[in-house]
Amino acid sequence: MVSVLTELVHGYRRPAVVLTEQGAILCMNAPAMRALDRKPGDPEPAAPADPKDWPRRATIQTDGQVYTLAIPDMAMETQSSAPEPQLPPRLAKIARLVISGCTDKQIATRTGLSFSTVRTYVRQIYRRIGVHSRVELVHATNPHSMTRGLD
Repeated sequence: MVSVLTELVHGYRRPAVVLTEQGAILCMNAPAMRALDRKPGDPEPAAPADPKDWPRRATIQTDGQVYTLAIPDMAMETQSSAPEPQLPPRLAKIARLVISGCTDKQIATRTGLSFSTVRTYVRQIYRRIGVHSRVELVHATNPHSMTRGLD
């Protein structure tokens, strides 16, 4: 299961860290490494130096272990506060299906669209929301912390 958590974190383009119950770092992605590896004289970091202080958290329970996925607040990561983009109804429907965990093939079947059209729409959604993956889309659209058990 640790490999799945590592893959999840490395697929995320913003800083992300998985912590053990004791608060030790289990794994982190490259943006988190850059956020935590500040040297004297560097500009003020966008995120708190300790991932335990990052406000966005998800608790993951698996194999009898409890882990915490921590990411900095989105507002901390960006200097400008851009307004949240509004998606047209068709793209909003596709986005909801992506967020619910559907694959592009499943979305094509449910909506009657071709697979390539769905892929194009998903890329448009990513561009408009400012994300690069399904994981980032879920985090970008869920402002509150999540609790999810993986068995």
